Amino acid sequence: MSRARIFIIRLLINLNEEIFFYPRLKKIYDGINRNQKLNLLIDVGVNRGQSIRFFRKINPDIEIFGFEPNIRLFNNLINKKIKNLKIFNIGCSNISGELVFKENVIDESSTFEKINKDSKWLQKKAMIIGKEKDKLIKRTYKVNVVRLNEFIISNLTDRMIDVIKIDVEGHEHRVLDGLFGNHKSRIRFIQIEIHDDDLYENQNEFINNILKKNGFIEVFRVKHGFGNFYDLIYKNKYVKN
Repeated sequence: MSRARIFIIRLLINLNEEIFFYPRLKKIYDGINRNQKLNLLIDVGVNRGQSIRFFRKINPDIEIFGFEPNIRLFNNLINKKIKNLKIFNIGCSNISGELVFKENVIDESSTFEKINKDSKWLQKKAMIIGKEKDKLIKRTYKVNVVRLNEFIISNLTDRMIDVIKIDVEGHEHRVLDGLFGNHKSRIRFIQIEIHDDDLYENQNEFINNILKKNGFIEVFRVKHGFGNFYDLIYKNKYVKN
């Protein structure tokens, strides 16, 4: 029963996103793509490939570099042989090394971050899923992580990066902390998920400050159809868009 319930929950989440979230997001990127084509995406937190499918609707030929620490999801995407996708079974953070990955029964909720066990949102999720809140993490294991700064320097020398999308369940501030270097003038947009709930330590002010410090300004905000979280799109004010 638990597997069937989780399957139905995931189905409803995806349906909700397709109806409410992605149409709003598409209007934004259609406008951006008209002005200057989206050719290169870095997808941090690929999950099941939701953003890959979305951006390929904007530009079927877009080149994608993806990061997904969940080995099962990684292998599923590899087997699909998606055009122009280079995917890595590692995470992104503010260090290069290893971190403990907490794999959730709902893949979209897996994280590197410490979870607030007294969270009201955690309790609500547990009730919806039909499990005790301490049973939502089905396993933990070490995963290799890299600083995006180092990856970009090594793999994308002199390339213009149109979008960096970051959705890593509360770990977004650490990804940003490992991103910026001399290449920041080659990033046009950053799309990042932020939480306004009590599941993780709130780092929204840090996220806004580090982006602002590096020349990025918030230009769009899109709410998800469920939960209290948003995707924010920041524009690099030093790059012509």
